[in-house]
Amino acid sequence: MRRRALLAFFILASAWKAHGADLPIFDSDNFVDGFRGPSMAQALALTTIYYEESHRAIQKAWGTKERYARWSVALFDTVTSGVVPLPLSDTWLHEEYHRAVMSNQSVSSFNDVYHFEILPDAIAVSHVKDEALTRMKLEHPADFVRLHVAGIEGEYALVERLERRQFFQRSDLDHLVLYWLIKLNTSAYVLSGTDHENEDDTAQWEREEGTDVRRRDFTGHDFTAWAYDLSRPDEPYAARGVHPSGVGIRRYRRPSDLTPAESDYLDMAGRRSLLNFLDPNLAGIPEFQTGSVRWNAAASSLLTSFGLSIDVRGYFERDGRRIAVALHRYSNHDRAFPGIEAELVGARITPRIALWIQPRGQQFRTHDGTAGGLIGASLRQGHLLVELEAKTEGWVESNVHLDRAVSARAGITF
Repeated sequence: MRRRALLAFFILASAWKAHGADLPIFDSDNFVDGFRGPSMAQALALTTIYYEESHRAIQKAWGTKERYARWSVALFDTVTSGVVPLPLSDTWLHEEYHRAVMSNQSVSSFNDVYHFEILPDAIAVSHVKDEALTRMKLEHPADFVRLHVAGIEGEYALVERLERRQFFQRSDLDHLVLYWLIKLNTSAYVLSGTDHENEDDTAQWEREEGTDVRRRDFTGHDFTAWAYDLSRPDEPYAARGVHPSGVGIRRYRRPSDLTPAESDYLDMAGRRSLLNFLDPNLAGIPEFQTGSVRWNAAASSLLTSFGLSIDVRGYFERDGRRIAVALHRYSNHDRAFPGIEAELVGARITPRIALWIQPRGQQFRTHDGTAGGLIGASLRQGHLLVELEAKTEGWVESNVHLDRAVSARAGITF
C-alpha cells in the first residue's frame, strides 16, 4: 500500500502542473516509526488534486455543454465514492485519516479500499492487532478517542479545502454534488450511531469475520465507539470482552453498550452535525460581494478527542489581499472553550496563527481548560514548497498531534 501511495504522488505531480496547488512529498509525520504514509497533509492534498483534476477533465471534455458536464461529474463522484470506492477518493481519504492517527502511535493497518469491492456494505481499516489497540488505549487515550472520528475529520477538511480554493482562485470547477454527498453521508453516519440497525450490522460483521483477526475493522461503527470511549478514558481495552468467535477482543461497540447519557450525547452530536449544512456553497454560491470586499462564510460541527468543535470559517479578499479566519467553540461534557485562527493566503510566505483554550488533557469530563496555540508558515519559491508548523497541546483539524509538536513538510507547488 505504501508503494501505491508513493506512486500516486509522482503520477499526480507530473499530470497537474498547470493548475496551481501544493503537494507535500516529504512530511516529518512519515517518520514517526520507520516510514509510514501518507500523512494527513499528504492524503488531503492527493484527494484534493484527484477531484479537481477529474472534474476539470470532465468539464473540459463536454466543452460548452454544461448540463452534461454537471451530470457526468455527479455520476463520477457517486460511482468512485460509493459504487466502487477508488484510491484517492473521499472514501479513501476517510480511511487514511484513521490510519494516520494509528501510524502516529506506531500502529500498523491496511486501507481496504485497495480491495476494489463493488457496492461494499462498509470499508474497513484492517490488519490491526488487538495488542496494538490495547497499547494505544492505555498509553494515548485521547488519541484513541480521536481515532474513531478522524475519518469524517478528513472528509470535512476536503470540503473546506475545495471551497477555499474555489473562492480564492475563482474556480469554476463543479464540486456541488461532491459537497452534498459528503455532508449527507457524514451526518447520516453520525445520526445512525444509536440506531437498532447498528446492532444488527455489528452482529453480522462479527459473524462474517469469524476467527480471522486480520480481517476485522479497527472499530466497527465509528461513532458508537467514539461515544463509548469518550466517557471511559481509563477503561482497559480488554474490558470490551471476548469476540463472539472466541478469538480476540470484541472491538465493536453496539448501541446497547452505551449508557443512556452516552446515547443522548451521541444523538446530540448527530443533531449538531446538521450545522454543516449552513454553507452557501451547497446552494452554488461561492462568494458574496460587499463594496470592494469579496467574502464567504460557512459553519461546521466536528467530533473531536474531547467532544465537539463548532466552527465558523470565513474567507475575505480586498485589493488582492486575502485572509482566511475561523472562530471555534470547543466543548466537552462540562463547558465550552474559545478558539480563533487566521491565515494569510496567496503570498510567497503565508503565515498562520491559532489561539485556543481546550479541555485540560483533552478530557471529556473536566471543567478546567488549558491555553494553547499554533504558529506556522508556508514558503513557496518557484516550484518548491516548504511548510513549518509548531503547536502546543491541543486538537487542530488535520494536525495528527494532540501533544506539543513541530512538523515540517517539503514538496512541490505549481
